[in-house]
Amino acid sequence: MASPWRNIKHKFSEERYAEIKREALGELDRIGFNKLRQARKHTQVALAERLDIPQNAVSRMERRTDLLLSTMRGYVEALGGKLELRVIFPDGEFVLDELAPPRKRAKRGGAKIDAAETAVS
Repeated sequence: MASPWRNIKHKFSEERYAEIKREALGELDRIGFNKLRQARKHTQVALAERLDIPQNAVSRMERRTDLLLSTMRGYVEALGGKLELRVIFPDGEFVLDELAPPRKRAKRGGAKIDAAETAVS
């Protein structure tokens, strides 16, 4: 079972914590959701309106290093794209046809929340 970060972060030295943070930010830069949004010529405000969430939620989403597939799919679809998931093995590559069927969303505190989602690292 996974442990919340707040319960384990004190176990790292300040140097190791800084290194982990640099690595996470580097990975986020590699993924570059904000770069994807900018390349599609969308602002955070416009994207937030299409997703029916506050602008600061888009900002937080773009800074995360771990997103749910349904969250990622919604983000990409709001930009006009389609999310595909590929599995790569030494002897072949496969595209998964369906990531997960869209779920009904319920409003909670002004932001849409998926009833059931699948996590991706």
